Amino acid sequence: MYRWFVARITRWAIMSGVAGRPEAAARMLADDVNFEFPGSSSFAASTHTKGELIAWLQRFSSLRPDYEVRDVVVSGPPWNTRAAVRFSDRIGDDYANDGVQFLRMRWAKVVTDEVFLDTEKVAALERRHPEFARLS
Repeated sequence: MYRWFVARITRWAIMSGVAGRPEAAARMLADDVNFEFPGSSSFAASTHTKGELIAWLQRFSSLRPDYEVRDVVVSGPPWNTRAAVRFSDRIGDDYANDGVQFLRMRWAKVVTDEVFLDTEKVAALERRHPEFARLS
């Protein structure tokens, strides 16, 4: 039951954040959450606070991506929960990417959030649309 609940609330929090409602996602974040988005694009980030991650999420959601959580797999006890989220991300007909987000949680608070995707596709999107790199 615990894993089912964590999967449901994780899916809800991610989709709320992507839809421009980061306050919903913020409820699941530890104050000192570590977030990693790799690559060389302006979206690349290594943040260490809830506020920094929320700011990144607000910027990402401003693109209005077509974002789909395909699967959530949860394991571990409440004090050391891990969740893998498989997703698809699209922006119009110009960009499509698939990836995995790996979360570590303690007592229902995300302490680590790592995103794994084709970062070259993100950089190529910015080369085609330099205005995305200027979003703040």
